[in-house]
Amino acid sequence: MTTIWLVAVILVLVAAAAGAAVGAVLVARRGITADDTDPDRARRILDERLAAGEIDVAEHERIRTALEHHEHREPSGS
Repeated sequence: MTTIWLVAVILVLVAAAAGAAVGAVLVARRGITADDTDPDRARRILDERLAAGEIDVAEHERIRTALEHHEHREPSGS
């Protein structure tokens, strides 16, 4: 009887480990989405923040200039 419980516990632990592994893969893959590769995403968020009144025009212009400067830099490591 004890052996049956031991096998059951081991099977549950194996299933939990497999589920955790699958979950980790899904979370890791979710980090690479179309939004992350969209070059205009930052600018759209900036425009939305201005429209919502979260930032003023001067702050919008300052950040937009910084974004443009960042976009035109050469990628590092290539």
